[in-house]
Amino acid sequence: MKLYRSLNMIFLIIFIIGTVLCFKYLPSEVPLFMQSPSRWGFIGICFVLLLALAIAAFFPHKISKSDNEVRNDITLTVINLLGLGIFLFYFVTVAKYCGLQMNYMKGIVLIVGGLMVLVGNLLPQMPYRSRIGVKLPWILKDKLCWQKTHRFAGYTAIPFGIIQCLLVLFVQNNNLVFLLGIGLWIIIVCIYSLSIFCQNKKKYNSYNQSGNTDSL
Repeated sequence: MKLYRSLNMIFLIIFIIGTVLCFKYLPSEVPLFMQSPSRWGFIGICFVLLLALAIAAFFPHKISKSDNEVRNDITLTVINLLGLGIFLFYFVTVAKYCGLQMNYMKGIVLIVGGLMVLVGNLLPQMPYRSRIGVKLPWILKDKLCWQKTHRFAGYTAIPFGIIQCLLVLFVQNNNLVFLLGIGLWIIIVCIYSLSIFCQNKKKYNSYNQSGNTDSL
């Protein structure tokens, strides 16, 4: 999907807009873990990395050096995850200078919760074996299991994402909120998909057995 390929480009646009709005609040040196790069150096490095990933996302086959669709999908997913990581790191670092009292984990939980709401609207529409989706082995083997799982995952991702965003504002243990949000959601979706696959497999086996009995 074009949106999936453009994800890092979207991050880059938000990065530029946010930097323009927050630039005057940033100190001349940005203290990080063990170093304090200059303001321009910190912005420049993050910008170059996001720009490189945004461009690379349109040419995953060049990076993987393969025409294999599955391999290219994996490459694109890795590129998007790297872009998301850089974007989250930059967002949380800059936010505290703009008056937002936010630690790294709280920022991550809020953005992941927002992404869950966004993904929840897209998952029920995902075609079979599309680039985006829950790609567990048993789901890829059964088209009906894929459809039911993604419909269920989409409908549950939205409330889980909203609850996660609300809880992180009132609960101090951000790690617990993160686990209860996306962690519990993933477990429930996996269990549901496996149960659907087993049900479909039983129906298929019983249908084959009845067909063989009728032929005899």
